Amino acid sequence: MTDTEQQVPTRKIFAHHDADGITSALFLQYGIGEELEVVFPEKFGDTSKWVTGSYMVDMRPRNPDIEGIVIDHHLPHPEHHKYELISAEYPASLITWETYKDKIPKKEWWKLAVGLSGDGQPELMPTEVYKEHPSLLKTVKSSLYQRYGRWTASMFPIYKLLSSMINAYLRKGEYESAFNLLKYSKSPMNLYTSEDARIAKADVKNEYMALLKDSEIVDYGNLAIVLFSSKYRMSGYVGSSLQDVLSNKTIMAINKRNGSLSLRGDLATYYRDILKPLDYLEIDGHSAFMGGKCTKNYNDLLEDLDKLL
Repeated sequence: MTDTEQQVPTRKIFAHHDADGITSALFLQYGIGEELEVVFPEKFGDTSKWVTGSYMVDMRPRNPDIEGIVIDHHLPHPEHHKYELISAEYPASLITWETYKDKIPKKEWWKLAVGLSGDGQPELMPTEVYKEHPSLLKTVKSSLYQRYGRWTASMFPIYKLLSSMINAYLRKGEYESAFNLLKYSKSPMNLYTSEDARIAKADVKNEYMALLKDSEIVDYGNLAIVLFSSKYRMSGYVGSSLQDVLSNKTIMAINKRNGSLSLRGDLATYYRDILKPLDYLEIDGHSAFMGGKCTKNYNDLLEDLDKLL
């Protein structure tokens, strides 16, 4: 083999670093019959390392001129693009499952619960998946706590809980561990009882409790800005978990360490559009679940918000 041949780049699967993206990537491997390397770009839709013929799942490419296959639900895509687009208005894991259903082993179908619940749409689970894997409906303890001297258990069907095990790794930035946990788990219970995943969940919970104590909250009426600092990917977790506490306001949670942010709530689309004049804010995603980055100091952002809002 010549030096030139050795340097030919190989095709990859570019996946969004969330439960829907992880599940889509695994289903795609089964669908195409190749265990292509799965990579998780830090920036949503980043194609800077794209190789012609690669795949992208659960992201809209930043460059419409790439050549390959994209499976995504972050619509709309540019009218003119070179890639082949397989899309629908529901999670990418379900699109991928439907596209390659006949090639994905039935024993793996239960993993669709990870993608759908992770994207907040478990109600879209096809009935035939439950028939093939009735254990998804098994009710298990999600927590046990003591209140006023009495023990109380929170019980949920297991299909609602599986994505939390994957998300624990993802929040720590351990993408390969998350992918391998999903890939090699034999059953819903096998995934749910993973000791390594439970340790990761405990790490994330401890980090969450610590960062909340030092967080700052700035109120702009229907929008609350939550500033925190963490070594983990916690903006989505913070944004979603504080909605009840903050009277269901739309929340922009910003990690001061790296500027990553999430925008959660009914008015997420509204505030994304209102804030478009701030070119240092990158915000994209679903209507109520958006993510992005603030590339300027958060104090500059607060000053601009005073003027805009």
